[in-house]
Amino acid sequence: MPERILVIRLGALGDLVLCFQAFQSIRDAHPDAEIALLTMPAFAGFAKQMPWFDHVFIDPRAPGWRVDAWLKLARTVRAFAPARVYDLQGKCRQSVLFYLSGKPEWSGAAGGCSHPRLWPPEKDMHFTDFVAAQLKRAGIKIAEAIDLSWLDASLNQFTLPERFALLIPGCAPGRTYKRWPAAHYAALAAALREKGIESVAVGTAHDRAAIREIVQKAPHVADLSGQTSLPQVAALARRAEWVIGNDTGPTHLAAAVGAKTLALMSERVDPQWSVPRGPKATWLQGNPLATLGVEEVLRQIPTLRRAIL
Repeated sequence: MPERILVIRLGALGDLVLCFQAFQSIRDAHPDAEIALLTMPAFAGFAKQMPWFDHVFIDPRAPGWRVDAWLKLARTVRAFAPARVYDLQGKCRQSVLFYLSGKPEWSGAAGGCSHPRLWPPEKDMHFTDFVAAQLKRAGIKIAEAIDLSWLDASLNQFTLPERFALLIPGCAPGRTYKRWPAAHYAALAAALREKGIESVAVGTAHDRAAIREIVQKAPHVADLSGQTSLPQVAALARRAEWVIGNDTGPTHLAAAVGAKTLALMSERVDPQWSVPRGPKATWLQGNPLATLGVEEVLRQIPTLRRAIL
């Protein structure tokens, strides 16, 4: 029977993307193992497309008083019987699971686990480096390259401009402080059009209202809200001249696949810890975000262009 490994990563889409290097490193370290990812229901479909995992288990994140749900989750882990667990979430919830599942060999934050993570994080440490430090403590060599060729899809259903910027004006519900104003995006699209670059906006159905507000002010912007899968967002990012987006999952995705990405960050987050990572990614921060001007964003865009010449 092959070795069994469990990886835990819940959180938002951006959190999953920032763990791509860790996922690759774990797979490289256990090439013949049967590896499962424990994640949230919203990302189960996306996780099943990843090449690093053989199984995807769901943590419904039931409240503490739902003892039946906790026991069911523990039974799932016990039945899988992992030789080792890499807990990349590291919250109290996972510590409870550590004890309920019989205290297997465990890399993470749980008290008494076999491979405790680095804590606290070093000053100015990015989350990806923090996770890498955890894996190194567990004897994992960190992958230098990540193969994201699987993260692609056909765009034949869309009529796209020859040259375009990809705009990602959405944000997680309840985190509107991460949303650069629609008027700013509209003005940015108008300025880019003067340079011969059209604009295409993507987002979930929850972002449709924000994107429609942009289109009302800049009718030439193509609205693809609610029409794209995550692999299609990656494909659009690869084709785009630039990607300009809020601090949200698809912006992290664009940066990860190597697109020229400019992330617009709120003053309420620490870019040193959570900025999108990628070979052609950069960022700007507004305090608050709405004060970040269109001209400042435009000045940053040539930096992205020069980075690839």
